[in-house]
Amino acid sequence: MDIYISQLDETKKVLPIIEKYDVGLEVVQFASPFILDDKKTYIESYKKELGDILNYIDISIHGPFADLIPGSRDNMIRKITDYRFEQSYYVAKALNAKKIVYHHGYTPKTYSNTEWLNNSNKFWNNFLKNKLDDIQIHIENTLEDDYFLINKAITEVNNPNFSVCLDIGHVNVYSHLGVNKWIYELGDKIKHMHIHNNYGDKDSHSSIIKGNMNIIEILNLVKEKYNDTSISLEIVNTKELEESLEILYEHGLVKKR
Repeated sequence: MDIYISQLDETKKVLPIIEKYDVGLEVVQFASPFILDDKKTYIESYKKELGDILNYIDISIHGPFADLIPGSRDNMIRKITDYRFEQSYYVAKALNAKKIVYHHGYTPKTYSNTEWLNNSNKFWNNFLKNKLDDIQIHIENTLEDDYFLINKAITEVNNPNFSVCLDIGHVNVYSHLGVNKWIYELGDKIKHMHIHNNYGDKDSHSSIIKGNMNIIEILNLVKEKYNDTSISLEIVNTKELEESLEILYEHGLVKKR
């Protein structure tokens, strides 16, 4: 199981963690439209910040998501979504990233299942067309109550580089179904996961022990059934991130360098 940490703090605070633990980095900075509009400048700046470490860790990119809707009925909204997604794809190639995470973008009760899937499938088929490299595209659940639409999207688009990023924190807050149910039903469509904890009341992105989910139990289940699934610790507080990594180390789920 490959493990990443989402960069939700300054690079200078994150680098010592990467040097201590055998983890990759999920880069979040390029989710910003401001940064994407000057992406070449920021790519070069970011490469200098990371230095030599960029040569020996795996990189994932969190794509832009604010106001972007792949399944929109508005053609202009889909065009700007495609434009932003293409910008972040350029970043992924420039940083030799292995994967990109994009939000599914569905807001419950705003579209019929049929309309959403028709629009979304058309969008993703067009976006994935002619992308012949090995960058994995993962779509992430956000506000969904259940897995139906994201499951159907992966099945119907049917592209080997297109899969689910299961965010268990979002499931715990927004879904009436438990995380294990999502895991069993989506199965090997899950190729990446966002790991953080909460108490089911808000999307707090807390330490793996600061919430009502048994994260170790969940990770052991995934490791046993779908060992090629990678995870990213998406924890806001850097001290809680380090605490979580040490717990994973104690349970044999991550190594130290």
